Amino acid sequence: MVLKIVQAAAVCILLLTGCSAAENAPQSDTAASANTASPEAEATQVPEAGSALEPESSAGSSPSETADASANTLADFEPGMDIDWEAAQSELKEQGMAEALHANLEALLKQDQKAFNSTFLDQAHAEPFQFYLSYYQYYFTGIGDVTYFDSGNINVVVKVNLWSEAGFEENSAMTYTFQKNKEGGYKIAVID
Repeated sequence: MVLKIVQAAAVCILLLTGCSAAENAPQSDTAASANTASPEAEATQVPEAGSALEPESSAGSSPSETADASANTLADFEPGMDIDWEAAQSELKEQGMAEALHANLEALLKQDQKAFNSTFLDQAHAEPFQFYLSYYQYYFTGIGDVTYFDSGNINVVVKVNLWSEAGFEENSAMTYTFQKNKEGGYKIAVID
């Protein structure tokens, strides 16, 4: 499944870089047809660019069909959250952790920079993680391990399905590191 998505993404990249314009050119234009590979040849060029085809791949289908399938899958992805916050409260016992995490995840879904930044210890801690607001789309699926360290840091694993320019990542995880702030509550120091 993941390989087919990667293949579809590779075909989309080929289409976006000009192959589709050449394919749509009239057949009598010898310059365009000389520079354009057939749909079957394009599918076989994908492995040469570093991708491997599955034995039962859709190499025979046209690039536009493959691109449409990829677009439909991306269009079907709806950002959201399916986390039981009542259960999370019992796992995230330290003051402010559950609230900060919930607010951070909501801010990521809404791409709300102000709300996102407010969940960190301070602006200096928030700054390196601004790319999370625009690079990914998220569907948060649960809270994983919670690890307490002697240093006082607490790591919380958040299970997530991600969409990015690189493609779909199912069953991924983000690790949030919490530290105690000046007021004695916990805020986010790092997201990994």
